[in-house]
Amino acid sequence: MYCQHFGFREDPFGVSPDDRFFFAGSQHAEASAALYYAIAQRRGFAVLIAPPGLGKSTVLVNLTARIASEARVAFFVHPRFESASVLGSVLLAMGLEPEPDAVRRHRQLYAFLLDLLGRSKTCVVVFDEAQNLTAESLETIRMLSNFETPSQKLIQFVLAGQPGLANLLRAPECEQTLQRVNIVARLQPLSATEIEQYIAHRLKVAGAPCNPFSASAVRAIATATKGVPRIVNTICFNALTLAFAVGKRTVDAADIAEVLKDLSLGEPRPASAPVQRRNKWRLPQARLRIR
Repeated sequence: MYCQHFGFREDPFGVSPDDRFFFAGSQHAEASAALYYAIAQRRGFAVLIAPPGLGKSTVLVNLTARIASEARVAFFVHPRFESASVLGSVLLAMGLEPEPDAVRRHRQLYAFLLDLLGRSKTCVVVFDEAQNLTAESLETIRMLSNFETPSQKLIQFVLAGQPGLANLLRAPECEQTLQRVNIVARLQPLSATEIEQYIAHRLKVAGAPCNPFSASAVRAIATATKGVPRIVNTICFNALTLAFAVGKRTVDAADIAEVLKDLSLGEPRPASAPVQRRNKWRLPQARLRIR
């Protein structure tokens, strides 16, 4: 809605993990590189752990884009399997119709993996939100990691999740899986400098002719979000919408403060305090175009 007003080609603060907007800050680039290295070296298991909103899914999307020419990838989001369905789900994700019984399904997968190896490719299975896996499913996944030649693993697993994934892997019944983890990458909140770079990067990718956020606005965003990129996106989207609605081309700290009140991220207002608000939604009718 505000893209034409600010001269953007597209929305810079969308909610989907679009690889074009991947912010290659030090820790996100390092996490993607660590996972890539684990796959390239056929290490079997790699783990990515991050609290919600820090860009875990975006790292995974970037990773799958990097390995697209070198691997066949199965990507599972919010995996909730019965342990018996894991193998069948992997086969289906690889474009294969599972055989009717477990023995033949194992042979089917092994033949598929050997064929990939003969073509200098590997099989990569990514589980996002892997903290939702059960210990039984995780054990089944570990068993699939036993597909190997004398010199290398034929299937690579990436387990990505919130801190609860670490708790799951530390559980006694998951000890054998934990022993097979070769790489553990983590994401932490962005610094104030990284927040500034993150906003500028997304604006550049979206084709912004200039940065509409003032320095004070960026500082306010960094303080309010505590370095969480998902919240940065939400605040920036709302701030740009607010500025568009009132005909402004620059977002300042006052706009951020108003957005925080709207999103209930600011300090609570005393019940007796009067509410002072601009009528920010009085849009010129000619500008309002829903696509």
